[in-house]
Amino acid sequence: MHAGPYGSRRRRSPDIPWLLVATVAGIIVVVIVALLFFSGFFGASSSPASGTVTVKPTSAASSSSPAGATKTPTIVIATTTPVTVPASGVTIKVDYIGGFSGTYTTNGETTKIKNSGTKIYTVTNATGSVTAVVQKGDNTATHPLTVTIYKNGNQVASNSTSAGNGKVTVTATV
Repeated sequence: MHAGPYGSRRRRSPDIPWLLVATVAGIIVVVIVALLFFSGFFGASSSPASGTVTVKPTSAASSSSPAGATKTPTIVIATTTPVTVPASGVTIKVDYIGGFSGTYTTNGETTKIKNSGTKIYTVTNATGSVTAVVQKGDNTATHPLTVTIYKNGNQVASNSTSAGNGKVTVTATV
């Protein structure tokens, strides 16, 4: 055996194994508490957000639960406010669940747009032709991007694409 510079052997501290055991036990406790919390074991009740509809499944058999019965899950369905096209003037409706960007042009004037969801854009002083060019902001190929031009509440032109990063061009004479 080799002796250290001062003639003593180096020994391991007896606290090291206990520190490791305490750390592992702490991690296990945190994981168990998180699992119980997120599974709803603590009975935390959250009220649904404004603009949502709550649907609770019911059973026709009885109104009371027997002991040991599991809790019935609550399904929350988000609702969207419908977008209404104005009855007068020229408007462009862009409908896409994700983000989009593009332009619309009339009378030689181009306006940039960028948003998500269903949006209505009012075209002021529109005469002649109106052209809208809108592109998806992502490469999702499952949801369509639809662009529609309306005059006095009536649809005059529409086009859509479901392609990833798809681009839609719509032109109408107003």
